[in-house]
Amino acid sequence: MRAFQVRLNGKRICLAGIGEQGVLSTTITYVPFRKRRETRLYVGGLVLPQDEHVCWKQVVLRTGDEIRLKVVETDAVDKPRFRYPRDLAVQAKAEKHQLSKAS
Repeated sequence: MRAFQVRLNGKRICLAGIGEQGVLSTTITYVPFRKRRETRLYVGGLVLPQDEHVCWKQVVLRTGDEIRLKVVETDAVDKPRFRYPRDLAVQAKAEKHQLSKAS
C-alpha cells in the first residue's frame, strides 16, 4: 500500500497508510492569531468504506524543526493512535458555513 513515512528532526514519528480506499493526509498549520500561536503537524486521514477518521500523530512544532515526508510502498503501517466515526451532521454544518462565507 502507499504510505507516508514521517520524520521530525531525523526521528521517525510514524508510518501512516490507509489501504485501498480512503484519504491519507499530512498538514502543517500555523495559527498566528490565537492565544497559543502555534505551528502543528498532523498525520491522519479518512478510511473508507468504514467512514472513520484516523490520526497517527499531532505535534506542536517549534522554530527550526525539520519535517521529512517520504512516500513509500509497504505491506504494513503503524496502528493509528485515534479512530473515530465521521460525524455527518458536523460536516454538513461546516460545509454550510463555508458556502455562506463564499457568497
